[in-house]
Amino acid sequence: MVNAFVWNVGDAAGWSSQTPYNYTYWSMGISFLVGDDSLRFVYDRNTTNVLEVTSTNYISCNATSPLAAYNTGNYFISGDSVECNNGLKVGVWASNSSYVRFWRSGPAYGPDGYINVPNFD
Repeated sequence: MVNAFVWNVGDAAGWSSQTPYNYTYWSMGISFLVGDDSLRFVYDRNTTNVLEVTSTNYISCNATSPLAAYNTGNYFISGDSVECNNGLKVGVWASNSSYVRFWRSGPAYGPDGYINVPNFD
């Protein structure tokens, strides 16, 4: 894995509805690479969660039928519909290009729960 990177979703804000954060803007500013990059969701597992969903369920914040596997989807939402409708959701799109990427500095990872979504394969 050349240039592989683990992206902390939301940077220092993590995955939380407690801090106003634009996850769509965050994901649009990154060039994810297919097969190399992974997502890390840092969150308080006592107050929120992370679900992978279809694009239709992403748009509507429908958490009733999340996808079971983390290797096929690009859309992630909070299972709490209020949090999701307030912006706690992210869509990511990966490229198989091998161009030089512009790096952003990574944040420190917090002690709370986290989940890694591997490799966008």
